[in-house]
Amino acid sequence: MNVLSIDGLSVDFTTGEGTVRAVKDVSFDVPHNRTVALVGESGSGKTVISQTIMGLLPEKAKVTGGRVLFRNSPDAEVIDIAALDRKGPAMRAIRGDRIAIIFQEPMTSLSPLHTIGDQIGEAAQLHRNVGAGEARELTREMLRLVRFPDPDRGVASYPFELSGGLRQRAMIAMAMICHPALLIADEPTTALDVTIQAEILKLIKDVQSELSMSVLLITHDFGVVANMADDVVVIYHGRIMERGSARDLFADPRHPYLKALLNAVPRFAMEEGERLVPIRPIAPHAASKREAPAGPVPSIGAPMVTLDRVTKRFHTRKGGLFGSGGHDVLALDNVSFTVRRGECLGLVGESGSGKTTTAKAVLRALEPDEGTVCYDSGSGLRDVSGLSGEALLEYRRRVQLIFQDPFSSLNPRMTIGQIIEEG
Repeated sequence: MNVLSIDGLSVDFTTGEGTVRAVKDVSFDVPHNRTVALVGESGSGKTVISQTIMGLLPEKAKVTGGRVLFRNSPDAEVIDIAALDRKGPAMRAIRGDRIAIIFQEPMTSLSPLHTIGDQIGEAAQLHRNVGAGEARELTREMLRLVRFPDPDRGVASYPFELSGGLRQRAMIAMAMICHPALLIADEPTTALDVTIQAEILKLIKDVQSELSMSVLLITHDFGVVANMADDVVVIYHGRIMERGSARDLFADPRHPYLKALLNAVPRFAMEEGERLVPIRPIAPHAASKREAPAGPVPSIGAPMVTLDRVTKRFHTRKGGLFGSGGHDVLALDNVSFTVRRGECLGLVGESGSGKTTTAKAVLRALEPDEGTVCYDSGSGLRDVSGLSGEALLEYRRRVQLIFQDPFSSLNPRMTIGQIIEEG
């Protein structure tokens, strides 16, 4: 039995420049108790398809063709979701109850003003007609199911008090509390490190097995596909390019686009000097090349940045607004390494291991408690803690940072041009 059957779906967006077709005659099935991965690069139409299934398309989007057929159980009638009013009672009865979704970024998907318990329990109150007390108990049970460390404390926690992995577990609990027939996982592990990613993927598989539900996994990560998917659907520019079992597509990719996607994935057997192949090669423009900074520069291979026994502690407060009982957290413990001119040094570790704190220490965005950070602009290594005035300004011209999350790093009130020109 197919829980979901998409038949000839087309979705158009109305823009100031005319109509854009984001999804073009897409057809595929999601069988009962199986995982189907919808794979493609950013902008290929994956999320638009998930929004269509959930009835969450924006006002400027319109389904112009095809059907989205949903069947809750073998005895249930088939419902064409595409024909339902997105804001009508029939769609609201399905959304969050029989079809649930896990979004890509849990921090922007969860309300910062409500506790985790209130947000998870709301789904049970809406769709299961239970009272507040029973909803709270169901929430605790779901947090136990997703292996929340302390469900009783988690119920009263706000999203900003939790790590990325725990926030994603809360999102999974919210999606699972009504025991849906279909779970849509839209890039569920993109914002998580690899250790937390492995835990979340195993958690989804375990819950799927316990609840016998179907999963539509939307991703661009072939490592996630290999770990999770039974079947794979490859989409490019809104069209289906290839489909089949995960085993067959990995063993014998046929379409050039799928081959290009696989060539862009790191492999253990890569030879020395071999690089990943981009889908669309990027040719540098001579006009965009910046001139080298004036003055001396260190030679290739010479130490450019050195960290020597850098230590940083943070003081936390755990007693509420006026409470006490704070303690020190050791974020960096005698960190030492060297970055040489012309090389790429990888700093690897799970969330909370101190990677970002190290980067901020190099930038002098925070001051280490112990140790030194030295930088060589061409006249020898110099401790950056002693820089001030023009020397500090010059250092910050030479040392730049790309943040992890562009959405929260870019000012929403400024244009891209203004943001880039300001520097």
